Amino acid sequence: MIHFFIGLSQGLRQDLRSRELKWLLVALIISVSAMTSVSFLADRMHRAFEFDARQLLASDLLIAADQPLSERFTLEAQRRQLRIAQTIVFPSMATVGTQSKLASIKAVSPEYPLRGSLQVESLSREMATLSPASGTVFVEPALLNNLHTSLGDLVRIGDRQFVISGVLLRELDRGAGFMNFAPRVMMSLGDLQSTGLIGLGSRVTYRLLLAGSDSEIASYEKWAKQYIESESLRGLRIETLENAQPMMRKTLQRAEQFLSLIALLTAMIAAVAIALSARRYMLGQADACASLKCFGATRVSILQKQVKTLLFLGILAAVIGSVFGYLVQEVLTRLLGGLLVASLPSISLAPMLWSILFTWVFLFAFAGPPLLALANVSPMRLIRKEFELEMLSTVWVSLLALATCSILIWLAARDWKLSLWVGLSFAAALGIFSLSAKLLLWALSKIRTQSFAMQFTMTAMGRRSGFAVMQITTLGIAIMAILMILLLRQDLLSTWQGNIPMDAPNRFMINIQGDQKEGISKVLETGGVARPEFYPMVRGRLIEINGREITPNDFPDENAKRLVDREFNLSYTDQLPLGNRIISGDWIKGASPQVSMETGIAKTLKLKLGDHITFEVAGEKVSAPITSLRKLDWGSMRVNFFVIMPPAQLSNLPQSWITSYYQNPTKDILDFQLSQAYPNLTLVDVSASLQQIQEVLNKLSAALGLLFVFTIAAAILVLIAAIAATQDERYRNAALLKAIGASRAVLSHIARIELLIIGSTAGLLAGIASGLAAWALGRYVMEIEFNAFTQSIVMGVAFGVIASLAAGYRFQNRIQAATAVECLREV
Repeated sequence: MIHFFIGLSQGLRQDLRSRELKWLLVALIISVSAMTSVSFLADRMHRAFEFDARQLLASDLLIAADQPLSERFTLEAQRRQLRIAQTIVFPSMATVGTQSKLASIKAVSPEYPLRGSLQVESLSREMATLSPASGTVFVEPALLNNLHTSLGDLVRIGDRQFVISGVLLRELDRGAGFMNFAPRVMMSLGDLQSTGLIGLGSRVTYRLLLAGSDSEIASYEKWAKQYIESESLRGLRIETLENAQPMMRKTLQRAEQFLSLIALLTAMIAAVAIALSARRYMLGQADACASLKCFGATRVSILQKQVKTLLFLGILAAVIGSVFGYLVQEVLTRLLGGLLVASLPSISLAPMLWSILFTWVFLFAFAGPPLLALANVSPMRLIRKEFELEMLSTVWVSLLALATCSILIWLAARDWKLSLWVGLSFAAALGIFSLSAKLLLWALSKIRTQSFAMQFTMTAMGRRSGFAVMQITTLGIAIMAILMILLLRQDLLSTWQGNIPMDAPNRFMINIQGDQKEGISKVLETGGVARPEFYPMVRGRLIEINGREITPNDFPDENAKRLVDREFNLSYTDQLPLGNRIISGDWIKGASPQVSMETGIAKTLKLKLGDHITFEVAGEKVSAPITSLRKLDWGSMRVNFFVIMPPAQLSNLPQSWITSYYQNPTKDILDFQLSQAYPNLTLVDVSASLQQIQEVLNKLSAALGLLFVFTIAAAILVLIAAIAATQDERYRNAALLKAIGASRAVLSHIARIELLIIGSTAGLLAGIASGLAAWALGRYVMEIEFNAFTQSIVMGVAFGVIASLAAGYRFQNRIQAATAVECLREV
């Protein structure tokens, strides 16, 4: 075995003297590195989430409700010998001296948390992980800053004062609910009654946390669902590992999805570079193989030599690519550190095995057919310079390897939709680019012009259009991939980031009474805040669809069950709110019963235009048909409503008002003034959350930029390989032109025209194709809007022209500097 590898290394050392084989090795390494870096990271993120998901619940299962839970749940858990903890969460004001701040109060039992641990900085020791003792609270750093207080000070919560005994640094099960935007104050459950805060009408969430073996938890979950259904209990939800922290899961999923897209597109570009480099290497080795056959070499011996070359190329590329992939994922891990839900586990061998599989499949799919075809070169090649590559065996080898490659990419991407769209886009682009280029070159060859350089270029390209078609197609594929990444990356970040302007509202005010609006407006205007717009809010529960009563169990989707199980916040207006866009139907007209519904919630509940829905509001039924569907701008941070009706339907029902506004960070005193003047208000500060979103987007942008380097490197390889692919043809034409006295200026003009035709055609095709592919990917896979078609075409043509001129500059200088005899020797 050792002698075998020594023989392989010696043979490859000789073969690597060929520049084309070096490019082939580099293309393989780039492809493997891009795929394995994402595979390493995705594998670690997936295992980390599975490993630490229980910490996101602080338990194995929890039951949440907006009213005290029946004791039956606790008794059944005790009977099954499960570990139990309880938490109660609600909003209230925290006061230190004359400073007050809305806080999210969380009362916890001594057993909390059942899984994971709190991270708390205390006076007595550097780190503490126990729940708060009686008479003490843990608070988040933001609350200390807002109230200008510190550890050991007293804070008033309701009717009682507590000692701030710890700073809460980590609370993994915090969640992302609306009231969790407020800074956390954590107290002992035994102290809750003494605060006098829980009463009739309080906005409270009760949670029962459970922990045990997987089988015990699964059995209890089954019992709990049956009990809830049999007793027709409403307002309850069961959270497990599968639905914990949906916002964090969605963020990670979209980040992983886009990283996979970059890796897939980079692999596609690298595959083109591999095929071009292998073809160029094959043409360079054809004469050598023909000479060997003249001296008695057999087809088998030549085939063995090429197989050995492929074997060692695969081994070398797998090792180097895996190392690079590991290093890149380490950098990605640090860039995405703020997104990760837990400490990542060590790497596994699975991505390494994927890298080896990718290496061999890419190698045999794109480099195998031309290299193996060298075994069939004829000795007549030395005389006639002919070489027929197309053979039935190589076609079958290529098809089999391509099919295997597609399956591996699909498995590695962990997203069949993404893989399918990318594969279909590139397959369609390959066919359309080739056909379009051939038709264009045929049309150009029919044009007659007085310019010798122009006429010669168009005639030469039309006569042997195969080479030009190959260049246009490969260059177009590379530009298409780059444009897709650039456009989707820009659109993705603008979708997340651009919709949150600098002056986006950072305060939400709810529970406003109708007679308080004018006074609140004056307080805000006095404090330098623009006059806010108030929106009516009516709470109602969806009870009927098209005259049929509904329950949560009528819907298989968990989100739909939750929507039906809770109350909707309804509103009324006859003006289309800012940031709302009608997708279908007509906006509210007149006072007749009608409903305008948000398109996403309509899709979840499987509602459509014309469906008749009924809400129960304060014991009264309110019915109306759906007359329009709206798309909302949630990222603007303005007040939005799922359901809007005419004023005539809701204005006489019990209601409160809500508003949002931007408050300068230096004006925190306004929060205290408003809470003192209007104790019933619930004021939510979301500025910390907006800052966290911005940090996450910055890290995502850096990570995407790092992987984009792979794509650029692969594209450069494609450019060099594409231009080099027709180097022999250019030398032959140059020799002919120089023999009849053509000047360097004429040769330069001919070269520029050829490169401009190739670059502009490839860029135009790539711009159109990338625009369509990016639109489809954004709409149907990544759930983002894309409308930059003009930009994609302009960028495509610009990239194509610049890239082809830059890549061809070095080759054209060599040709122009050589004599006619030297040009013929290069052929």
